[in-house]
Amino acid sequence: MDWTIREATPADAPVIAALAGQLSREDGQTSCSLRSKDVLAQGFGASRRFQAVLAERDGKPLGYALFYPSYDTDHAARGLYVQDLYVVPEARGRGIGRALMAVVGRCCLADGGCYLFWNARPDNADGRAFYRAIGAREERVLTLSLQPDALRRLAATGS
Repeated sequence: MDWTIREATPADAPVIAALAGQLSREDGQTSCSLRSKDVLAQGFGASRRFQAVLAERDGKPLGYALFYPSYDTDHAARGLYVQDLYVVPEARGRGIGRALMAVVGRCCLADGGCYLFWNARPDNADGRAFYRAIGAREERVLTLSLQPDALRRLAATGS
């Protein structure tokens, strides 16, 4: 193993933002809103909204996982939601993704959680095969979202 995984620090904000941008582009998005200032403001300090871990070799980023606390009524327990898992293309197939998920799993268990949850794009065959290989089961769930404009419209309606 010629790489390491460590908890992200505030100095890693530009790296996390850059990796998130790469992930978004691979997912077919034209842009990613996450900037270094967002990572600093929301990933560190008293009002921390997420945690991140980085895989690197000789100081060069190879991948990351970004996750945050979750709660599931089916388990009546807390867990972690994995928002992003990304390994740069040239480093794939070397166990880095598995190691990143293992670190997130240990963080979950250390916090008293009992599950990890995440989404995958249906057309991400390689990602889905990787997730099955680490023991994930595919749930028959449809992810829905209210994006900013729709959220504002809904919130403005009467109760």
